[in-house]
Amino acid sequence: MKRTTAAVAVVVPTAPAASSPREPDPAGAVEALRARLAGTTAREHVVLDFLEDDLREVRTALSAVAAYVANVEAALGEGEPSGERLLSLARVGPWERLDYLSTVLASVRRRLAQVAVRM
Repeated sequence: MKRTTAAVAVVVPTAPAASSPREPDPAGAVEALRARLAGTTAREHVVLDFLEDDLREVRTALSAVAAYVANVEAALGEGEPSGERLLSLARVGPWERLDYLSTVLASVRRRLAQVAVRM
């Protein structure tokens, strides 16, 4: 008697990657709120426009700070960083951007409170 063999393919699902928090969509972050407040006065929409601008400014300032930190880490990661390079990085930090970030974050807080009161 002739014996036949068969191949069986088994698909094993891989374990899902560690779930990370869903990245917010900067372009649509305020739009969802704008849609929820549809039909309200123009004042709310103006506040939302300002909130959207403030959030964009926060992202820009944070990017500048992150770039500075990356430059510092790159300098420290060199085999033997030069004293000149480290001193240069110490002098030219994103200090103005940090001050501006603080101001814009305060504005975001104020605008969020304005929107919350109107909901």
